[in-house]
Amino acid sequence: MYRYDLAGNLTGKSAATQGADEEESSVDQPATKYCFACAAPIDARAEICPKCGVRQGGQLPQAAPVDPAVRQASGNKMAAGLCGIFLGALGIHKFILGLVTPGVIMLLVSLLTCGIGAIPMGIIGLIEGIVYLSKSDEEFYETYVVGKKGWF
Repeated sequence: MYRYDLAGNLTGKSAATQGADEEESSVDQPATKYCFACAAPIDARAEICPKCGVRQGGQLPQAAPVDPAVRQASGNKMAAGLCGIFLGALGIHKFILGLVTPGVIMLLVSLLTCGIGAIPMGIIGLIEGIVYLSKSDEEFYETYVVGKKGWF
């Protein structure tokens, strides 16, 4: 006997027929699982869902591991890039990258020329900020952290 809900949909079997049917179903029917993408019932041995075509591997594809030094440089890249764009004349972005000599040069040129030298230093900072933000994390790490490239 089958049970139905209020809408008339089949919800299960009664207790009397469930035990007998379980023995038959475990032998006759293959085990099923559900697709993790579309939730369609599929054969437990299926590698690809026939409904949506998504691979049903046990694990999701993993991204390549990221070196912690590159991850740290990524944060420095964002900070240095934004400081280069907004505070480029003062050379703050150079200090963030650990480039003290170029930072001091930019700061002194801006201050000792009573602001006249701040115009070219600001343009240099703007260009460097854009360059920093346009590089990939790995490329930024190699160029500015490992290579300690001071200008552009």
